[in-house]
Amino acid sequence: MVGKLRGLGYKATPQRLAVLEALAAEQHQSLEELRGRCPGVGLVTMYRTLDLLSETGLVRRLDLGDGPRYELAEDHHHHMICESCGEVSEFEECPVDTRSLADLGFEVNAHSLEVYGRCAGCVGGERR
Repeated sequence: MVGKLRGLGYKATPQRLAVLEALAAEQHQSLEELRGRCPGVGLVTMYRTLDLLSETGLVRRLDLGDGPRYELAEDHHHHMICESCGEVSEFEECPVDTRSLADLGFEVNAHSLEVYGRCAGCVGGERR
């Protein structure tokens, strides 16, 4: 990630490195969770860093129903969000055929998919 950041022409500042390290610790983190992992990074710097890392494609900003969450953009996957218990699961099988969009004259740079419903535990009555 640091090499990619530098390769895009950005400095690997201590604050940016701290945010990247915090993001590597766990997927789907809220701003509050990231701030807890980066106590030395001010709020404005955190916002600017997350915006920069999102714009460069190193980080994904997700809307999983409870405010923005962030994760490293290392692989292509999508999310299933349980509306009962809040569990977030990932899946890699991508149902989006970007070629059909290209046929419509739309150039796809990236995409994300969030599927909302109930997880197996909640459907089976184990959780509520």
